[in-house]
Amino acid sequence: MGLGVMLIFVAIIFILSGLFSRKQKNRIRSSALLVGGTVALFTSILLLTGIYDPYANHIK
Repeated sequence: MGLGVMLIFVAIIFILSGLFSRKQKNRIRSSALLVGGTVALFTSILLLTGIYDPYANHIK
């Protein structure tokens, strides 16, 4: 759960940076930041909801 919470903050920073870069007409950097933020947000949602649990095999 800790990694999911940290990834939310990273995703928010990436997405906001991508949106500000888009206004400055820097398309390549903004697209990369938006894609990275979206992937981080999706991963954090999977970790927080428990759909993906990397330690599930070790608990048994």
